[in-house]
Parts: sequence; structure tokens; C-alpha cells
Amino acid sequence: MANVGNLAMFIFVGLVGGVIGQKFKIPAGALIGAMLAVIAVKLILKSEWELPKNVVFLLQVAVGIMVGAQFHPSLLPTFYKIIIPVIVSCVILVGTGVVIAMLLSKLGILDIGTGYLGTSPGAMTVLIVLALENNANATVISCFHLFRLIFVILTAPLIFKLLGKV
Repeated sequence: MANVGNLAMFIFVGLVGGVIGQKFKIPAGALIGAMLAVIAVKLILKSEWELPKNVVFLLQVAVGIMVGAQFHPSLLPTFYKIIIPVIVSCVILVGTGVVIAMLLSKLGILDIGTGYLGTSPGAMTVLIVLALENNANATVISCFHLFRLIFVILTAPLIFKLLGKV
């Protein structure tokens, strides 16, 4: 019964954090706000509680639905035009992530799975689900992606200006 109480409490805390994150227009505000609120409460309570496996499954299904819903058949012509640059970009980004993950692992900073998912390109939500599934440190991976997101948001205007796109 304690698990149900903890689940209800963390759902409530997550919802409050998500609303605050959205209200303050934080990038990925609902996700980041919920994550930070739950982490804060867990630190305050010194809680080791984790989501039950059946709840993790439901959240994975929800993320799958969310990602699948983003697809539109009208995207196919564009996809065919960019397939080569997409493949080249993926190989370079994933290869770089593998090299960095191996380095972080050799230095004893992170395990290989956490290092790889933390340095991998992709949607934070999907990579966090992969982390949970593969016993990687989802919190560390979230931090990697949060900092990368903030870095991109802060540097994009400068990069656009330097490239003459804005």
C-alpha cells in the first residue's frame, strides 16, 4: 500500500513541477519541471522509492504514442530528400557518442550505458525510457540532455547570426 501512496505523491509532485515548468516557459518545461520537482522531493525525503515496473511500461507506451503521433504522411517527401544527410549525421553523432562514452567509462566517470545514452542525440523522453529499461542512470542522462538543450537554446541565436540566417 505504501507503493500506491508514494506513486500518488510523486504523481502529484510531478504534476505541480510540470505545471510550474510550463508556466515559466522552461524548454521542455513539463518534463524538466516534473523531473526536478520529483528529484527535489526525493532528496528532501531521502527517498529510494522507484516507479513500479507496470507503471514504467505504461509510461513507455505513452511515450511511444506521443512519438508516433508526431508522424504525418506529408513528411515522406521531405524524408526522401534528406535521407543521405540524416544517415551521415546519425553515424557521426552516434559514433562520437560511442567514443565519448568509452572515454567516460575508461576514466571511471560513468558506466558505458549511461555515457552512451547521455551523449546520444535524440529526444530526452525516449532516451530516459531506454535508460530505465537498460539500468542506466536516467537522472544523469536527463542532466546531459537538459544541459545540451539549454546550450542549444542559448547559442542558437548567436549561431544563426554568425551564419547570416536571422
